Amino acid sequence: MQTPIKIADKDFKSVSAIKSLIPAGSMVHTFLMYNGGIEVPLASDGRHVIAHTNKYAIYEFWTCLSLNTEQVKRTATHFDNIQDKNIFYLLQETLPNYADPYLRSGIFFLLNKYSQSGYVSSGEFMPDSYNPRALLQLDKLPFQNLMVVYNKGDDFVKSMENITRRCDYVVVPVGDFSLNYLKNKEQEMTNLPYDRAFVDAHRMKEYIENTDRKVMYVFRFSESVLKFFKGQKFYFVDRWGRQIQSKENAAEVLIANF
Repeated sequence: MQTPIKIADKDFKSVSAIKSLIPAGSMVHTFLMYNGGIEVPLASDGRHVIAHTNKYAIYEFWTCLSLNTEQVKRTATHFDNIQDKNIFYLLQETLPNYADPYLRSGIFFLLNKYSQSGYVSSGEFMPDSYNPRALLQLDKLPFQNLMVVYNKGDDFVKSMENITRRCDYVVVPVGDFSLNYLKNKEQEMTNLPYDRAFVDAHRMKEYIENTDRKVMYVFRFSESVLKFFKGQKFYFVDRWGRQIQSKENAAEVLIANF
């Protein structure tokens, strides 16, 4: 099944290719969890998924859904008629300040639907993008095979290094590739909004080169990402989600050490 949460730059086409490489019954740890675009299909099709995030707002939304879906839906229904863009942008800014976790989770869902980018903390207001029928999708999530955990700290690679539970595969759905050459790392991490994680490509490269675990990174295709991760295996996927042998016509690339 597909996730009910949409993020424009994490709308991956690689799910079928990932399933072909990770057999049913596997214990999969994913990182940079947000919309569940990889996690939900894997969990609904027989994989056991532990999805990690270092952003509390994301962890809280998915946890509230797993504990009391109806309460999240009631909150979203109560606030769903957002017509004033100023209210929308105010909610984006102030979401973490509300006291009740189910209130925050219901608004999280609405902001995702009304945001052009899908990001809750940012994105232009699209008043016609919300359909109340989207709430019905929340009833079908495969929480019997999906657990979301919160890792404190901005270095998600450190959390990858510290996995203590059974782990057959590590999967990191990243999206666009960036080296952040010209950015100050500490400043970048400090200034990130409440739902965006810092991605350190150099730390990821070190991890996949030195770990004994089976690791897969999911990126938008670019020549730069191939050059940076030279020496790993590349699985190319076209824009229709088909695995292809050549990088020609590739839309995404799975980078793996297995």
